Amino acid sequence: MGVDKVAEENELIQKFLRGEQWAFDRLMILHQKKVYRVALGMLGDHDEAADVTQEAFIRAFRSLKNFKFGSSFGTWLHRITVNLCISHIRRKKFRQHLSLSEVSHMLRSPLGRPARDLALKDLGQQIDQAIAALPPKQRAIFVMHYYEELPHKEIAEIMNRTEGAIKSSYCQAVKKLRKRLLDHGQIES
Repeated sequence: MGVDKVAEENELIQKFLRGEQWAFDRLMILHQKKVYRVALGMLGDHDEAADVTQEAFIRAFRSLKNFKFGSSFGTWLHRITVNLCISHIRRKKFRQHLSLSEVSHMLRSPLGRPARDLALKDLGQQIDQAIAALPPKQRAIFVMHYYEELPHKEIAEIMNRTEGAIKSSYCQAVKKLRKRLLDHGQIES
């Protein structure tokens, strides 16, 4: 995140703390899509992701007076979102599936259109199940790094862990995904 963006966010936080409610609306606009994508990646359900996104902003609104300015607002908000998602997963005690629309570019099949569509759907379901089978914290790290393209350092701040621990968890997640997909014959070694 650029220095200018952090400075802008810090200024908006200061204005909100002085009673200018519109400043929080601006922070929401700046982060709403990213928060939603992280929640969707972790939960795999649009409605649940929307609910968690809303809850993340409600919690941020209520807790902004305690913001320490030690990290960026975005990092702090991602931490809230990830923690809410992990709590949601644990509370529900079931695994949701990540919806993958990007799978179509992975398969280049000589099959006819219906057969290729069926093969893509099956591969997408296997990938969804493999991601859903990851432990919640590993799933969060995988989603934030692979889909949101956040650097390990920022994920470490969000998860309140060391960068090395994040890299290790990401590698473990990739190994688990690869093994599961190999075991189900979806990819070749």
